Amino acid sequence: MTYGLRDLAGIIDKLRSRGFKGVVIGSTVIQLYLGSKKLEDDVDFFALEPSPLIEEDFYRGIASEHGWGFSYTELGTPRLIVRLPRGEVVLEFYENIHDFYIPEEMLRRAPVERVQGVPVQHLLKEDYVVLKAKAGRNKDIQDLRRIYSLYKTGRLKLDARLLREALQLLPEDDARLAAKRLKSIGFPV
Repeated sequence: MTYGLRDLAGIIDKLRSRGFKGVVIGSTVIQLYLGSKKLEDDVDFFALEPSPLIEEDFYRGIASEHGWGFSYTELGTPRLIVRLPRGEVVLEFYENIHDFYIPEEMLRRAPVERVQGVPVQHLLKEDYVVLKAKAGRNKDIQDLRRIYSLYKTGRLKLDARLLREALQLLPEDDARLAAKRLKSIGFPV
C-alpha cells in the first residue's frame, strides 16, 4: 500500500501530540532522502519515549483513541495499524533489545526535517546503510543492492566519510562484518 507525505506527517503529528518522541529508522529514511511523494512499506521508529516495552499501554491508548489496530512486531514491541481512506500504514516501534541495536550517537546525530510542516527526525542515510549491512539478512542485502544502484546512478548521494564514521560506532566485530558486506556490494568504505 502506498501513502503520501501528508499521511506520514499527519500520523507523526498525532503521535507527537500524545508525547511520543522517536526517530524514523526504516526504509522510509531512504524514501525521504529521495524526495519520494508516495511512500511504501511500514514506518519503523526507534522510540526515545515512551519505552515500547515498558509503556505498552501508551501505544494501546493511541491506537484506541484513533481507531487504529494494535499488534506486535517480531520482537514483541507495539505495532499500530493506521487506517487511511485508501488503505493502511503499519507503524512499528523499537528500542535497543536483544540483537536489535542502534548506537546512541546515530540517534543523537539524526537530522530533523519538516515534512508537510511537521518536524520528522530520521536516521542519516549513511547510518541506515550501515545498520542494514550489520543486520545482514538476505532481505537487507537485497535492499543494500537497490540502494547501491541508486547511489551508482547518482539518484542518491552518500558520504563515504559518514559511512566510515557509522561503522566506527558499531562494536568492533559488527563493524568488521558490516564493512565487508558493504565492500562486497561496492559501497565506498
